[in-house]
Amino acid sequence: MAISNKDSWNSDYAVQTYVTADKLQKPEQTILNLLKSRLPAMRMLDVGVGAGRTTVHFAPLVKEYIGCDYAENMIKACAERFPEAKESFRLGDVRSMPEYETGSFDLILFSYNGIDYISHEDRLQSLREIRRVGKTGGYFVFSTHNLLFLNKLYTIKRQKKLKDFIYQFYALFMLIALNGLPGKYMRRPFAVINDGTNRFSLKTYYIEPQAQIDQLKACGFKNIRLFSIETGTEIEISRINETANALWIYYLCEM
Repeated sequence: MAISNKDSWNSDYAVQTYVTADKLQKPEQTILNLLKSRLPAMRMLDVGVGAGRTTVHFAPLVKEYIGCDYAENMIKACAERFPEAKESFRLGDVRSMPEYETGSFDLILFSYNGIDYISHEDRLQSLREIRRVGKTGGYFVFSTHNLLFLNKLYTIKRQKKLKDFIYQFYALFMLIALNGLPGKYMRRPFAVINDGTNRFSLKTYYIEPQAQIDQLKACGFKNIRLFSIETGTEIEISRINETANALWIYYLCEM
C-alpha cells in the first residue's frame, strides 16, 4: 500500500530531520524584517509548523502565537521542544479550520512548501480557508515549488562527496521512472510529481509563478509580492518568467 503524505510527515525520519532546524530562510528573514514593527500587535497562526523551526523566531515577537500541523508526531515534537509553550501547538488541518472564527489572525505563515503536499483541489480549499480565518488587512506568507525550475531537477552536478555524485544518477533514474521527462509538464500551469522528497515518499506540487498569483487573486488575496529563495530579495512581477533558477518562491499577500 502506498504511503500517504501525512504518514510520511508523521514518520520518525521526517520528525528527526526537522526537529533540530532553527534557521529562517532568507526570504523569511526579509519578510520578518518588513513586518517586525507590526508583529507585537499580531495574532499569528503558523500552519504546518513541523517541529518548530519558525516558532523560534516568530513566537517571541507576536501578541499571540498558535502553531498547527496535521502530523501528530510533529506537534508532539514541538511540545517537547517548547515545554513552556506546549499549549500553543495544536493538531489542525488547513483544509478545514472550524475551530477558528472568521478573521481570527493578523498573520498566517505556511512555510517550507507545506501547501505543496496536498492535492490541487485541497490546495484551493486551503487558500480559501486561510483567507477566511485571516483578518482583512492582515498578511499571508507561504512558499511553493516553482514549475519553471523543473528541468534543473533532471541534471547531474559536480559534488564534493563521491556518494552524493553517485546518488544523483539514482535520483535521475527515479525521476524519469516515476514522472517521465520534464518536457510534458512545461506547458502546464502546475504539475504534481514525485521529486525525491523524503526518499521519494511524497508527491510535490509545482506551479508557475503567474499561475500562483492567479490562484491567490481568485481566493481573495491582494497586493501579492514574491521573494527569491536564493537571495531573500523581492522579485519584480514583470520578471517572474525569469525565475527558472529558483527551486521555490516565497509569497507575501495581503488579506
